[in-house]
Amino acid sequence: MARPGKCFLNVAAVVMMLVLILPSLSYAASYNVGDDFGWSYDIDLDTWVADKTFYVNDVLVFIYDNTAHDVVSVDANGYNTCSTSTYYGTFTSGHDEITLTSAGTWYFICSYHCDFANQKMAVPVYSS
Repeated sequence: MARPGKCFLNVAAVVMMLVLILPSLSYAASYNVGDDFGWSYDIDLDTWVADKTFYVNDVLVFIYDNTAHDVVSVDANGYNTCSTSTYYGTFTSGHDEITLTSAGTWYFICSYHCDFANQKMAVPVYSS
């Protein structure tokens, strides 16, 4: 039969491990891009980004009509020129979840509406 003191120490050790591990799992946030408007040119995406702070492992959820829009991850030049010549992925499901896996600025455009409707956004991502 286990001694009560030893059992208590085992339970305390497990609780301490959970206290240390669980907060790190809960730091990632999920953001619906454009809130109720979704990924659209009907919203000022720069303003939408400006009042948020994004961190590594946060998730951007792009919800849109995939017959009229797409999401293209591009570099700074692609963002500035609305060009998909250098891209890191094209998403077309209408409900794309993109995890921000590294710090830096992430750039997204709609290849259909970047030029004339300014449907693009630059997302600064911080490490902690």
